[in-house]
Amino acid sequence: MREKTHQLKKALEEVIKAKEKAERSDKLKSEFLAQISHEIRSPLNVILSFADLIKTDLKDKIKPEAMDYFKFIASAGRRLIRTVDLVLNASEMQLGTYEPTFSEFDLVEEIISKIRQEYKQVVADKGLEFKFTSNIPDTTILADKYSVYQIFVNLIENAVKYTDQGFISLSLDCSDDTGIIVNIEDTGIGMSKEFLLNLFSPFMQEERGYSRRFEGNGLGLSLVKKYCEMNGASITVESKKGKGSKFTVIFKKTDKGIKKPHV
Repeated sequence: MREKTHQLKKALEEVIKAKEKAERSDKLKSEFLAQISHEIRSPLNVILSFADLIKTDLKDKIKPEAMDYFKFIASAGRRLIRTVDLVLNASEMQLGTYEPTFSEFDLVEEIISKIRQEYKQVVADKGLEFKFTSNIPDTTILADKYSVYQIFVNLIENAVKYTDQGFISLSLDCSDDTGIIVNIEDTGIGMSKEFLLNLFSPFMQEERGYSRRFEGNGLGLSLVKKYCEMNGASITVESKKGKGSKFTVIFKKTDKGIKKPHV
């Protein structure tokens, strides 16, 4: 009996040590990714800032076609910053270190309008129409602002990336039993039924390998799904290959207003 008690105690100590080791490892991973993010972001922001200054100084001294080089620098820089953000955000969600801050804010004024402004020029450069409609007088929600921003910036960015002609549409509606409904629709390349089954899994892309036509790491939509769950929202998608896609995000309501999320 005493021997069995000793064995159980020793086994428990081993489990505790293993748990502490795993926690230390997770903390080191999180700290490493945060440090890497900072080390990449800081010099990259300097490079982009000075490239923009050089473009301004030289715009009357170099050929117009050479000005396109600065667009390539800015585009590549934004892509790298976006990749760093996605990797860091995915790490935080995986490790459970992200702490949401719930507050009331206007979804249109503080999130959607800003994203529309950010992507206005990119959409125009591709010759696309950027539609927006809202049938809701009050678009106040109770949610974590940062993650809600990430939901819609990822969905809009994907719509822009995968659409070469036609339009991108952002519409808001509501009903008494569901709450605020946000639809993001595009006339892009669409997705197959088979791919839709794993759409929200990490690192999933319909086209893979070095020959794929579109950039990206496949983390965006997996984060969108997790951020929706965090904010008590649901997300669905309709898509047809070659016809476009439609994502629908719904923020639920209770009798007293927007439902408070559970974390």
